[in-house]
Amino acid sequence: MARVTVGVPVYNGAPMLRECLDCLLSQTFQDISIVISDNASTDETPEICAEYAAKDSRIRVVRHSENMGPLANFRYLLDHADTEFFMWRADDDLSDEHFVKELVAVLDANPKSQLAIPRIVTEHENHVRTIESSFQPIDGIDLADRVVKRLYNYHVSGFYGLWRKKYLHECVSRIWSAYPEPYAGDHLTMLPAFLEDVAIGSDRTLYVQRTYSPPKGDGLRGKPRLSDRVALYERLLPKFYACFDAEVRRRAFPAEQEARILRERRRFTRTRLRASPWRVFRLKVKLLARRLFGSE
Repeated sequence: MARVTVGVPVYNGAPMLRECLDCLLSQTFQDISIVISDNASTDETPEICAEYAAKDSRIRVVRHSENMGPLANFRYLLDHADTEFFMWRADDDLSDEHFVKELVAVLDANPKSQLAIPRIVTEHENHVRTIESSFQPIDGIDLADRVVKRLYNYHVSGFYGLWRKKYLHECVSRIWSAYPEPYAGDHLTMLPAFLEDVAIGSDRTLYVQRTYSPPKGDGLRGKPRLSDRVALYERLLPKFYACFDAEVRRRAFPAEQEARILRERRRFTRTRLRASPWRVFRLKVKLLARRLFGSE
């Protein structure tokens, strides 16, 4: 049995899927199982998956007859993994060739850690890279301070780091039941690792989050209309806050530390998600103005 399962959820990922799979096959850590979950793609994705499965026995393809939505596709891969370590790989992202090797070594050397996060860079069109993020150690302060600092000191693509599979499955089972939404679910999934101080980083490997894959029809690409953004924030912010609060409270922090972390809830969504009750109000005013002047 392999030590690491790499789950690749894909829907209409043909433009970049070959690069993604070539990257995974070039990993210096060979003891991996690559499972592609094709969410009823309508482009050339099935043919590409079959081509690569024939090329390398470590690749297995599951093709769903109906689109189950992105969250269920991610969950399918995790639920069916039976390895010690697990990671998702977005079909349009890349990493260096030592990515898996380095993060396995980090978790092997730190048995209490549950998530290993690489150095991360965001790549835009024409290979322009911005927002390079490393996982900075935070020492010498109490747990509440470390948690608060960590909330503003990570890249959301840390979600695509390497997890101990059992821990991730427990987090996902609990959190995705309370918050069954793709939008901002990655932030909540990582939250337990920060609250419990079991996330660790390595700057010796790089993950490349690419932002320029074409729209796929899965709701994860493209800029939504202003009215859709308002509706999304109004629907999801209360759920996000409730899940955030529940995760903090279940750790039974001392009362003063718990209160300090809970106070960060709105600043966190405003800073990291660009969403808050005040921002919703401002967007509503903007939307009303557009409607009055016939531009929405």
